[in-house]
Amino acid sequence: MKLDVFPHILPKRFFDRMLAVAPPTLYLQKRMRAIPVLVDLEQRLRIMDRYEGYAQVLTLASPPIEALGGGDVTPDLARLANDGMAEIVARYPDRFPGFAASLPMNNPAAALAEIDRAITGLGATGVQMFSNVNGRALDGPEFQPLFARMASLRLPIWLHPARPASVADYAGETRSRYDIWWAFGWPYETTAAMTRLVFSGLFDRHPDLAIITHHMGAMLPYFEGRAAGGLDQLGSRTEDPDDLLRRRPRAVRHRHALRSREGAGVHP
Repeated sequence: MKLDVFPHILPKRFFDRMLAVAPPTLYLQKRMRAIPVLVDLEQRLRIMDRYEGYAQVLTLASPPIEALGGGDVTPDLARLANDGMAEIVARYPDRFPGFAASLPMNNPAAALAEIDRAITGLGATGVQMFSNVNGRALDGPEFQPLFARMASLRLPIWLHPARPASVADYAGETRSRYDIWWAFGWPYETTAAMTRLVFSGLFDRHPDLAIITHHMGAMLPYFEGRAAGGLDQLGSRTEDPDDLLRRRPRAVRHRHALRSREGAGVHP
């Protein structure tokens, strides 16, 4: 079996609701509408039929749920998305053996409740988070109960990058140009988010926590020499705690895991 663990989908009822409530200029909406297979399940199945033994673990497509509205709106959107993916998995279990639940990350209390509902009630395989929550870092204190819950459940977190065009490439500009914001910005976002989680001590607190990073681990598998050597020489000269920066990150090159020296599980 060829198991695709990071394909994207927009369940039809969720998609319709998203278009009704989200700001019309929200990033990627127009582009997502131009990809019918994200919504048209029959077309998706026809494409999957071309590949023998191919199955998908479903994840929700961008934009992040927390970008679609306030914390009073996003819990209902998350439930709608997760119910939709669970229905698809139940209808076609051989084609879609599982899904990662979406969370309303701008409402951490509701996100914690949705973890329990989606995993216990719907059978979700894990949850998906984005690399930041409307600009807030994932290592913030308000998100730590979510990581703790996933560690206690021993289920993985899918990490998808989030960086809109409004994040400029240069301080003197108001927006990113030439699609740099996603073509190169997304691998950076994933790498920055994972670096913050590692150095914040997340994997010291939860050594068995697994995070599935999009795009094959983003930058670190290819920039290990620069990151490790640079931190060895320059890391202890920054304003950040020396004891953390002396912990050299490294990529373990085998089939399934990308880990820090301390054993943090980060699966590409």
